Amino acid sequence: MAALLKTVELHAREEDAPDQFRVVVKAGWVTDGDAHLLTALKSGYSGAGRTEFADAVHFEAAVNGRGMMDHDLPTSGPERLTALLRRSLGYACTALRSVPPGRPWPTLAYISLSAGGLDDDVLTAHVTFCSDRPDVPPYVADVESYEQEALMELSQEDAAALLRK
Repeated sequence: MAALLKTVELHAREEDAPDQFRVVVKAGWVTDGDAHLLTALKSGYSGAGRTEFADAVHFEAAVNGRGMMDHDLPTSGPERLTALLRRSLGYACTALRSVPPGRPWPTLAYISLSAGGLDDDVLTAHVTFCSDRPDVPPYVADVESYEQEALMELSQEDAAALLRK
């Protein structure tokens, strides 16, 4: 599955993110205790909050994570892959660019492409954001070890470079 990422030229544009995701980015970021959350997603989170997670990193990933819109795409084929990745990169890079300066820890984005749907036969995408802290285990320890899905980790620097391409 990770070989999928090698078949697509990576670049990002804000306009590639669906409107609903650009609205999320425009609402900004908020701090909840020591967690850094997208404001629009925090208000829609239905879990018990920070107390249900062992650390802030996993709380951030849960609140900030969303499946990428795909209802208007074909159910298979290269155009589905390209559109999902383009939309996910546009959203992830735009959101990373909007992280307020002065955060004590860098914010990372994770984009995953994997088989989903009722029969695990449809390519789906998911995007989430969390911080990278020296005193907390990372959200993903080894991106390359994922074999059942294509997983990409983006830093704020990566996002800036992809938006410039």
